[in-house]
Amino acid sequence: MKEQIIIDGIVVFITQLIFIGSRTINVKAIAERNMKKALLSGAVIHLAWLVSISIGVVSINSVMKEFDWQYIPVILCSLSGGLLGTYWGLKEKMK
Repeated sequence: MKEQIIIDGIVVFITQLIFIGSRTINVKAIAERNMKKALLSGAVIHLAWLVSISIGVVSINSVMKEFDWQYIPVILCSLSGGLLGTYWGLKEKMK
């Protein structure tokens, strides 16, 4: 079970980075009226979101309903991946 939680944490961290990074690309593509880029980045956003939210829901549900604290690292990986992705996205926009 511990190995699965580590894998889930890594997957959630990476998918949150992909989600936030693709969202930044998507917003720029929409502003530029680039339909192909907007649709492609939108698809990546959706897939990353589905994977991340699926694992995240199982994790937060286990913590809240069953008090299964071993899922806390997965939740922290989701949070840190999202925050780091936001930081990178904003840092790029500020250049």
